[in-house]
Amino acid sequence: MITDVEKQIYNNHLVVSRRGEPFQLKKNFTDLDSGKETILKKLSSFFTSYPEINQTNFFTAPYSIYEDSCYYPLEFFVTRKAVSAYTQYMKKMELENPDSDSSMERLRNSLAFVYHFCKEKNISFKEYQTYTEDSLPFFLDHLKKHKINFYTLHALTFANPVVESSLLEFVIPNFFLTFQKTKTKFYTSSKMRLFSQIAKEKLETKLNISV
Repeated sequence: MITDVEKQIYNNHLVVSRRGEPFQLKKNFTDLDSGKETILKKLSSFFTSYPEINQTNFFTAPYSIYEDSCYYPLEFFVTRKAVSAYTQYMKKMELENPDSDSSMERLRNSLAFVYHFCKEKNISFKEYQTYTEDSLPFFLDHLKKHKINFYTLHALTFANPVVESSLLEFVIPNFFLTFQKTKTKFYTSSKMRLFSQIAKEKLETKLNISV
């Protein structure tokens, strides 16, 4: 029997696969064949094991990375090629034009995430840079799980992290290379840099009031 979570996964894939064309979400699953149900259960288990993976990004990835097909069925997303596409896609997004609509939206969401985290832990943005548990800075864990991105670090005026380089490169491969590339893009941006300055000041004020 198909679960509500599996139904949501099916429809999330449906939304992405239509690529902007008209469609209707599937509501009646009584006609779903057993093969598709098996795939959905595998995907459900996968997303449960890796809750940091955004389903929309996962289903979008191959359309951005590969050019050999115009449609990727559910079956494709239980393959290693799908995981590889997702990894490449997330790296690609890290280096996207900072002034693009999608980059700006990700920054808004990331700053909101950091704000709520700092409020919960009763720490400032400056303290967030070094806030650590079990030897791993939280920002590094958040970066790995795509709760934030490199542009978020620059928006919060991160200096070079005071973390052993071997640990940084182990958790986030090519950390320093990506940090420098995105830093250059951030500081030459026309929209993101200005937005970040204003947003950071407003959120810091709210944090000071709430402490």
